[in-house]
Amino acid sequence: MDFILEHKWVFLVAAEIVFWISVLTFLTLRYWFKLKKLSMVFFATFIINDLWIATMGFMDYLKTGEFRSYQVIILVFIIYAFTYGKSDFSKLDAFVQKKVAKLKGEEIPVMDQRRELYGRERAQSEWKQFLGHLLIYAIVHIVLIFVFGLSKQVGDINSLNQLFSIWFEEKQAQFPFDHSGFNNLSRIWTLVLAIDAAITLSYTIFPKAENKRSLDT
Repeated sequence: MDFILEHKWVFLVAAEIVFWISVLTFLTLRYWFKLKKLSMVFFATFIINDLWIATMGFMDYLKTGEFRSYQVIILVFIIYAFTYGKSDFSKLDAFVQKKVAKLKGEEIPVMDQRRELYGRERAQSEWKQFLGHLLIYAIVHIVLIFVFGLSKQVGDINSLNQLFSIWFEEKQAQFPFDHSGFNNLSRIWTLVLAIDAAITLSYTIFPKAENKRSLDT
């Protein structure tokens, strides 16, 4: 990991390249070659790649003890992925699907014209997506507990401060599993989940208002 952090900008650029290659390969396999099951491998790849980017940012923070431009850039990536990234990916997916059908001389699919959601409806939609994320997070952690068992330090935790200290401040996490590698994955995923929760909550506290231009048309 020290070698990676010494060349962190190179690995960040490489991760971004992997992301776009994975996205384009996913769309190509899905719509040009009709290999939907195989395409999901590359869908999973760019999700894992995002977790890897978050991991580099967090480990660099532990090494330097400072929140610098490197962490800011990675944080922007993560926030974008959970906000505009989802809608932008849907638009790209629809564009590629129509373009491939046109190039292959096939019937151009009629895309589902979903209306833009605002206010309470948008908040409910975001909460449903977050709960799906939370459910996957919980299931994976339960499975890992059965596979590796809980860390020995679980019984020594007496306060939230001690919990956060054990889980987040050490370079090699010792909680919650009896496996340091998956502990590091867990704390990165927990941070990503927390960011997702904060963004989701913002749609409830600051509901998205309908654009006046859309009302006039």
